[in-house]
Amino acid sequence: MIGLKLLWLLLTAGLWLLSLMTASTLLLGAACCMILLPLIVLTFNLAAAKRIKLSVRLPVNIRKGQEETAEITVENPTRIPLCRLKCCVRFRNQLNGEEQVCRISCGVLPKKTQTMSLTFRSAYCGRVRMEVLSAHLYDCFGLIGVPVKADAHGACVVQPDMFPQNLVILPAADRTEEAEDYSNERPGYDLSETFQIREYVPGDSQRQIHWKLSQKFDRLIVRDPSLPITRTAAVFWERTEEHPAVRKTDAEAEALVSVCRSLLSQSVQFTVCWNEAESGRCMFQTIRDMDDLIGLLPRLFTAKASQGESGASLLLQSTQAGCFSHLICVTDQIYPQTQALSSLGQLTILTCGRDVPENGIRFDESDYAHQLAELVV
Repeated sequence: MIGLKLLWLLLTAGLWLLSLMTASTLLLGAACCMILLPLIVLTFNLAAAKRIKLSVRLPVNIRKGQEETAEITVENPTRIPLCRLKCCVRFRNQLNGEEQVCRISCGVLPKKTQTMSLTFRSAYCGRVRMEVLSAHLYDCFGLIGVPVKADAHGACVVQPDMFPQNLVILPAADRTEEAEDYSNERPGYDLSETFQIREYVPGDSQRQIHWKLSQKFDRLIVRDPSLPITRTAAVFWERTEEHPAVRKTDAEAEALVSVCRSLLSQSVQFTVCWNEAESGRCMFQTIRDMDDLIGLLPRLFTAKASQGESGASLLLQSTQAGCFSHLICVTDQIYPQTQALSSLGQLTILTCGRDVPENGIRFDESDYAHQLAELVV
């Protein structure tokens, strides 16, 4: 842009100088055109700026460190040609604050649309928000800019690199099978107790077929297994950090998602809990299958680290003692309230910091996949 401005200045000065030296009216007219041209284009740009529409498109999911292409589409519904539209675009990882700012420009013919492509990537998992910070219409020399409404934005999830894990779930020490309660709200996986009787639908397991009732009613009848409440697990992510580090946040996120996947592989329904800085509350989301977990990631990966009250303290305020059979806590350090989480269920602490928990594992951001490959909770 500076080069074009300098070019305009040199051309204008040169034409004026030559017109004075040669007394040529043609050169004088050309010099006047060089001065009037930006002003004329400015008039057209002012008329078109309010009607220009911007939209963005980017992939729904991407992989860490992989270059992806995002697009900005410019719609010009006017009869005015746009010499140059310049946009400033920001890609921001909402989980760790990683940012990438770039600029891109194009021209658009009347009654046409133009698509601009730009590449981006994120070295860490999270939710990347793309937004057009500013957009301006310029003349061909980039002298005078007219702002265009820039409210276009979009987002995509940078998927975590989940690692294989052998997860062993031990019976809770203070609970017995005879004392189990079963959920009245949703089915589970315990075939020894029946949640409900219903007709067969394609996809039901043969183990659920109630053969006696099927013979009696001459159609397939199945029984849904019950969900033992005392086996209900929870995975808690402590999002309280004084000085958040992107590599540590990335390791914690991948550890948490890998644990969640391991629980699902054993048909365990569980609750994901985390504290949010913006709301100052502890959030809860029930996970029944992989679709629930995938659907949770965009929201979970926008949870900014808080510097106030610890998430453990908020979780204790939001739940009752003994509400979980197992509680897996992923944290960057052991807070005063962290050990008190044992009142909610059988506690396992996974900490990505200097503290070594008595009932858990310490891992670091460089070798967490190996350190958490075997986990007993």
